[in-house]
Amino acid sequence: MRQSKVWISTVILLVIALHAVPVFHAGLRKRIWPILDWAMYKDASPPGPIETDRKRIVGITATGQREVISKEAVGLSSFALDRLYAKPMKVGDSSAAHQLVLRLNRQRQDPFVEVRLEVETFTATDTGIVRRENPPITYRVDPTPSR
Repeated sequence: MRQSKVWISTVILLVIALHAVPVFHAGLRKRIWPILDWAMYKDASPPGPIETDRKRIVGITATGQREVISKEAVGLSSFALDRLYAKPMKVGDSSAAHQLVLRLNRQRQDPFVEVRLEVETFTATDTGIVRRENPPITYRVDPTPSR
């Protein structure tokens, strides 16, 4: 009974001691668990102005109607809509726009033929919040699925 307590205590002390390894060995910080380099800070942004984007996806139908594409219309969460469609479209990925239109046009009588990504950038400065409206990124897409 006494010997098992010693072994358990030794293992617990070893695990606690291993948490100091990232301080002494930089190469192991990013690769192994539980000795990670304090994961909550791994993607911290450098000092400077804080920026964030507000993205809006707008679809233009074949008859010229303009509709804001919401997360409900796509059937995804706002995070998934942003990750799968808005972010790729922001960097010029036309296939994301094409996939979005195919998904939206499944049950529509008036299909979308164009998708616009409108982005506003907000920057927090010492004097307040600065709003910058960026030029919209427009994608013309074929509303019919390719075969």
